[in-house]
Amino acid sequence: MNIEIRHLSAHAVPRIFHEFQMIDAIRDFELTMEPGKVYGIVGSIGSGGWLLSWLLAGREPILTELLEMSKRSINVDGRAADNAMLQRISCYIGEGVAEFPYRIFHSYPSALTRLLRRVKTVAEQIETGLSLSGSHLTLRDVAELFELSGAEMRDPANGRIHRPLEFNSRERWRASLAIGYAFGKKLYCAPWIEPHGIDDLLSRYNRRFVNIVRDEGATVVIPVSSEAHVADIADHISYLKPWRPLDADE
Repeated sequence: MNIEIRHLSAHAVPRIFHEFQMIDAIRDFELTMEPGKVYGIVGSIGSGGWLLSWLLAGREPILTELLEMSKRSINVDGRAADNAMLQRISCYIGEGVAEFPYRIFHSYPSALTRLLRRVKTVAEQIETGLSLSGSHLTLRDVAELFELSGAEMRDPANGRIHRPLEFNSRERWRASLAIGYAFGKKLYCAPWIEPHGIDDLLSRYNRRFVNIVRDEGATVVIPVSSEAHVADIADHISYLKPWRPLDADE
């Protein structure tokens, strides 16, 4: 799967966990991404790295309008991308896959409420993904591969794998990778993770989980402020331009 981004200029408000968001803008960005590679997108805060991941994960409601207005393009294997296509292939690291949209966990605090609202646990999402992707792996295989709490399956009351993704705290990052892996996603898009998310996603311990999806042929996009954050994991580093308003003829 090759992803081509041509002359991309846009601004929007990406967010994560329904809590953190910022105005982000990308200017005249070009990149061709290949399967099985990690891409470090380097630029200052607000220069478009998070927006790029947000767009590629199919999270921006007006993606089509943004691209049409600016006459810019995102193509996947030669086809013009829209949100439906991007959501089919992507996992938004931290929130998981579009098949199970991230929810505000304060709205379903009890097990009974979760049951009534059909809120799936991490284990249930992984099992659904494995079934839909036709994988030969089991829930235990994936749980052990991503070292998820409760992987031994003996303690459904306390293992975090038996809770919704929102209840997984710092483990939520690799739990979301595990869900995407079970679904066979081919594109993993990280939000802006600085400063606290650096250790959650890019510590020496956690890099192994990013490498698992990369080694399966997926493309991984990680926006950061300095190449030092991704120097030991990125296969390619791309630099963002500072934002400025577009001229009328651009």
